[in-house]
Amino acid sequence: MTPEITKVLIVVAGALLLLISDRIRVDVIALMVLGTLAMIGLVTPTEALSGFSSSAVITVWAVFIMSGALARSGIANRIGRQVLRVAGNGEARLIAAIMLSAGLMSAFLNNVGVAALMLPVVMDISRRTGRAPSRLLIPLAYGSLLGGLTTLIGTPANILVNEALSDAGFQSFNLFDFAPVGLILLIAGVLFMSLVGRHLLPDRNIHKA
Repeated sequence: MTPEITKVLIVVAGALLLLISDRIRVDVIALMVLGTLAMIGLVTPTEALSGFSSSAVITVWAVFIMSGALARSGIANRIGRQVLRVAGNGEARLIAAIMLSAGLMSAFLNNVGVAALMLPVVMDISRRTGRAPSRLLIPLAYGSLLGGLTTLIGTPANILVNEALSDAGFQSFNLFDFAPVGLILLIAGVLFMSLVGRHLLPDRNIHKA
């Protein structure tokens, strides 16, 4: 094992320990790793900072900003009312409506941001219908993840892969190139959770605590 590989493994192990301890914010840990790699000579200072000018990083920032703006605009409450109006009180229909709402928004916004945006919506629906939050929050998580697979900007992983292709000289993806596979996965996930998966969901009703 070369000294460079050993250094990288030590940095990765240190980052994992900090993440597991949950005492330092994730973004701070990322910056610490970046600075450490530069200080021990594995990358040059120019290489360490080059990522901030990457179009992929800027795109991810822009999507997070857009998600934050939607969360502060009060649209979450409107979404919650519409979901209840369409789905009613039936659990299967609620799960399908929540997953489809999260999935469609995740196609054009960051999936983590959509989950954060929809969290108060789902909690409000849970209180209004008297259902355990755990039975609705897990479908929300799956819906936002599956929706992120449908477009280029739906998840940071798609953006980074597209950037790597472009840097390597290959043809980059278009916005909806992921849609044929992503939509099939989204619909299959909604059907599974609505018909089968909901019977496996935990029933932890914090409203009764």
